[in-house]
Amino acid sequence: MAEARPRVDISGPVTLLSGCATFGFKQPEPVTVGQIIQMSKEGVPVDTIIKKMRDSDTVYRLTAAQLAELHDMGVTDQVLNYMQQTYMEAERRQQSAEDWNREGMWRSYFW
Repeated sequence: MAEARPRVDISGPVTLLSGCATFGFKQPEPVTVGQIIQMSKEGVPVDTIIKKMRDSDTVYRLTAAQLAELHDMGVTDQVLNYMQQTYMEAERRQQSAEDWNREGMWRSYFW
């Protein structure tokens, strides 16, 4: 007769994690390109603009032409560089997740 194996119930942690928004964890509002242009025109310090963008976790996928246009509208190089950085980091995270999914959590440790 087969030995009974203990069952692990993970429904509690999964439910808890999936309901973070229900428990008051709020997704930050994105900082739009229009808001960045406006802050730049108003003379908001670069560090303040970048902090707002960082705190919002917004990813900016912009073409070279769009970046040049923003530069012509008065957006500083530091802000434009940060905007490009958000896209590159998002792509790296996505690739890392795809690699992990493809190779699995065992990677070379299995077999």
